[in-house]
Amino acid sequence: MKPLADEPTRIEIDGRHLQCMHCTRDQFHRRRVRMETASPAGMQPHWHETLANALVCAHCGFIHGFLPR
Repeated sequence: MKPLADEPTRIEIDGRHLQCMHCTRDQFHRRRVRMETASPAGMQPHWHETLANALVCAHCGFIHGFLPR
């Protein structure tokens, strides 16, 4: 697996510094990811694609995902 290209950085969300939920480190790589979700409408599901912000822990690789507000 090749390394992530951008330099890891500290992330602040709503005035608080993010820490990894797994290893508690605070350096992350930023990514935009496509998320696909299904929502039932009658009998036929309609698929929706949403871009989300993914923050990948630079230490353990745990992915933290945030949908746009």
